[in-house]
Amino acid sequence: MPRYFFDTRDGNTLVRDDVGVVLASIEAAHHQATAGLADLAKDVLAGSVSRELAIEVRGEDHKPVLRASLALETERLR
Repeated sequence: MPRYFFDTRDGNTLVRDDVGVVLASIEAAHHQATAGLADLAKDVLAGSVSRELAIEVRGEDHKPVLRASLALETERLR
């Protein structure tokens, strides 16, 4: 089974995953990336006005295979 690496991006800050996780498929990596992004969003988005988050997935060869991203923009209307 292949190993996938899940790097976390918060704006311009990138935290690289040097350990990775062995998963059965790219579909499993997709599920893990989106679940991880949702967890990250819960932890950091409260009170934010503008924020961009992403989980960038690399394969065993360390080349990108998937990117899940989320952007938040808030605007006062009154």
